[in-house]
Amino acid sequence: MPSYDRLLVASSKGGVGKSTAALGLAAEFARLGKRVLLADLDSTSRSLDLLLGCEDRALFTFADLFTDTPPAKIPLIPDESLPTLSLLPAMTAADVRRLARERETTPAQLVREGLERLLDTLLDREDGFDILVCDTGGGLDEACAAADLFPFVLVVSEQSQTSIRAAEYAATRLERAGAGLLRLCVCSFDLGAVRREKRAGMIEMIDSSALQCVGVIPFDKTLQRAQDRGSLPDRRSLTAAACRNIARRIMGYGVPLFDGMPGLARKTRLAL
Repeated sequence: MPSYDRLLVASSKGGVGKSTAALGLAAEFARLGKRVLLADLDSTSRSLDLLLGCEDRALFTFADLFTDTPPAKIPLIPDESLPTLSLLPAMTAADVRRLARERETTPAQLVREGLERLLDTLLDREDGFDILVCDTGGGLDEACAAADLFPFVLVVSEQSQTSIRAAEYAATRLERAGAGLLRLCVCSFDLGAVRREKRAGMIEMIDSSALQCVGVIPFDKTLQRAQDRGSLPDRRSLTAAACRNIARRIMGYGVPLFDGMPGLARKTRLAL
């Protein structure tokens, strides 16, 4: 698989782990030596500033792309523990309504316009970003409006039949909207539950969604504590290892599904 420099994270459902995947991937790209811009497009449930513990520093947001300030001059928020990762926080729902009304457009087209302004200047910034990762909200209007701007789209699902069906629906809409390569990411995957609760295994999920799977983020009991603290997942955690594997695959490397997770690698048969 070739390397990609623009990623959109999407789903037609909320609460399936899009923000976890977007943040985890952005962090691992940064740890792999890339300068990464993480943009939050979810104005209704904006959370990336909270997950990074920088809500008090979020003085500028996506809404500032529509002001007289040149996009290349908008101050971004570098992560305190990983300076090569910067965040552009989401605008508020009120900002979306106001700007859409002023510009006589829809919220989805407003997001697209902002992304076009951002992409036009992304490489002109002094910080010289290598990769843009965009998180979206539940629903597909904004994601579909901007889909053709992204050569790689990550469709996120959790381990349930309804989520699998939603991923398939999302992939169909995004493909029609002009998205580039579409790949499935399964979040909060519980290997034990495949046998214990007869929940969906990996082959069943991939077959049901008709999407190739780029990675699995296992259930990780340490993740919620990190999110509550507003800090990145520990680099030794299952979440970080899984996101590192996905990031490396997106960069063009062949990486086994559970590389760096020996405890899970021994249970691979449960995931099939």
